[in-house]
Amino acid sequence: MKNIKIIYLLLIPVFAGFILSGCADIKEDVTGTSPVVNVHSSGILQKGSPDFHGNLIKNKEWDMKQCQKCHASDYKGGLTGASCLKCHTGTKGPESCNTCHGDFRNASKIAPPQDTEGNTSNTARGVGAHANHLYDNLSGNAVACNECHTVPTAVSDPGHIDKNVHLVFGDLAMKTSNNGAIVPNPTYDKTTLECSNVYCHGTFKNGNQSNKVKWTAGTDGAKCGTCHGDATSGNPLPPSPHPQVANCSTCHWMTTPGDLVTGSGAAAIIVNKTKHVNGKLNLFGQENDY
Repeated sequence: MKNIKIIYLLLIPVFAGFILSGCADIKEDVTGTSPVVNVHSSGILQKGSPDFHGNLIKNKEWDMKQCQKCHASDYKGGLTGASCLKCHTGTKGPESCNTCHGDFRNASKIAPPQDTEGNTSNTARGVGAHANHLYDNLSGNAVACNECHTVPTAVSDPGHIDKNVHLVFGDLAMKTSNNGAIVPNPTYDKTTLECSNVYCHGTFKNGNQSNKVKWTAGTDGAKCGTCHGDATSGNPLPPSPHPQVANCSTCHWMTTPGDLVTGSGAAAIIVNKTKHVNGKLNLFGQENDY
């Protein structure tokens, strides 16, 4: 009998351990509040602090599962009662695209500026011409993110968060012309920050097929002469045998009005952005393949 009592006494802590570990697993999904939970330092919500939660997540390779253990999988508070959705404007809370790049206060602007390092100038590699392509495109349609990047479905997707630039050019950059005789071969040089051999910057019939546009060149990288014509003077007219007619709207009235060549460095005027850099030749009021 004495031996049996000793066995029971030995088994009690074992069973207690199983029970506690089970409770710990269950508590990860608890949505109630707990006023005693306080595992963070005082600077957790202060953006300039080294203990700011954004820095902590970044330094740990963005493992959001650790956050979900206390704030719940939907970030609505969990056992802490502190909802992440009070600050994060995107539908996915802190996992929304604009949390790390873009406009933190505007979930519809998910591309830089600002970039993941906080830069806002287009001279920064992470900022560059994002806004020119997506939000301030004066010469064509907004360029979809998947024309240059593989768009992840989740923060943890492979290849999403690392220190390399992953470019995957889409259909627009690879649009063929001249009845298939001109086939773009898009490349991006990580050292010079230049895009080459892309349809949208000169690799098309009557275009400057040797043009290299620098990602951080600002609006200077997209002047008319850079893609077709004379990049030095800004003259948008392609060389002969293209007609040397200064009034572009004579043939291309769907996109351009009046006389565009008014002197050195003349700026482009596009009256219908949907008809420009759209993979079609817009000529005499018609859209055709090149």
